[in-house]
Amino acid sequence: MKIDTFLLERSQTLYENEVEINLTESGVHHATMADLVPPDEMDAIRDLPLGYGYTDGTPALRQAVADWYPASSAENVLIANGTSEANMLALMSLADPGDHMVMLTPNFMQLDGLARALGVEVTRVPLRPENGWQPDMDDVRAAIGPATKLVTLCDPNNPTGVLMRGETRRAQAALTEEAGVWLLVDEIYRGSEIDGRPPATAWGLGRKVIATGGLAKSFGLPGLRMGWCIAPPDLVTRMHERQDYTTIGTGPLAQELSRRALTNPVRDRLLARGRQILSAGRGRVEDWLRGRNGWSLVQPEASGMAFVAYDLDMDSERFVHELRDRTGVFVCAGDWFGIPRHIRIGFGVDRSDLDMGLERIDAFAKSHAG
Repeated sequence: MKIDTFLLERSQTLYENEVEINLTESGVHHATMADLVPPDEMDAIRDLPLGYGYTDGTPALRQAVADWYPASSAENVLIANGTSEANMLALMSLADPGDHMVMLTPNFMQLDGLARALGVEVTRVPLRPENGWQPDMDDVRAAIGPATKLVTLCDPNNPTGVLMRGETRRAQAALTEEAGVWLLVDEIYRGSEIDGRPPATAWGLGRKVIATGGLAKSFGLPGLRMGWCIAPPDLVTRMHERQDYTTIGTGPLAQELSRRALTNPVRDRLLARGRQILSAGRGRVEDWLRGRNGWSLVQPEASGMAFVAYDLDMDSERFVHELRDRTGVFVCAGDWFGIPRHIRIGFGVDRSDLDMGLERIDAFAKSHAG
């Protein structure tokens, strides 16, 4: 099977552990076991049986996920190895070769490359900065055709960190409902709303709306590799049938730690910790950009991403490679998301790394100024 190189993920795999300062991360600086398990309960983790367990996730874990979504039950939950597997299983369950998918971009480009490799035609519908990075329903409607099986988007958006407005979210769900196609919303950044507004979801806005999510970003727990999909029970069953051919399931240790992370008071404590880190990081980037003519920031409302336009005479991939090689700082190229002359800077990282990384980007930019 031919498949396009996933430039974002391939680049991170090659370099994120080799550089001195990694600013490609888009979520919250990682939490620890101590944030999930109090000292007097560590014995329970030590004695946890490491058998196969529930390959579809323990009932308690699936219920804990469901409790974070309105009008949801454990039967609506598929447990996956990260949101990426959940997205993949949803695509494999909804579309066949020769079918069509509409993707709103910019976006995490996993489903774009995977769909094309599976023989699914993809139409990209751009989100425009002049519209506040909100989807234009006329554009989406025009892209839907007889072979369209699903429309997919990321909310909060990657790489801008912009939230979809409530009325737009409802309009998008109504449009796909009217067209008779599925709406797949990647909500991996749900819960990272920096100003503390309640986390919104597309789930519940229509009969053919599904949402994916996970613990990697807003919870600061990427090492658990825990994701999920919220969907009607019959679709969950179809996804399980395909998961039998992929990873089969997640492990019991990750499931137990994830259950703890999703159960209050730990859930609210982790999300509050994340918002505090993100608020401070966003403020630091805003301060850094003040007075830098020709550079601008898409104001992030959620996530740990600053999507920055720059005025240097180089494309974003060259910017990223030269910055990494010369300074040891690694950021993401806007071209990896289809947006030229931008870089994505992660600000949810350790504060000392952020401060040093911004200083080095500043020196690099000054050395290339015309």
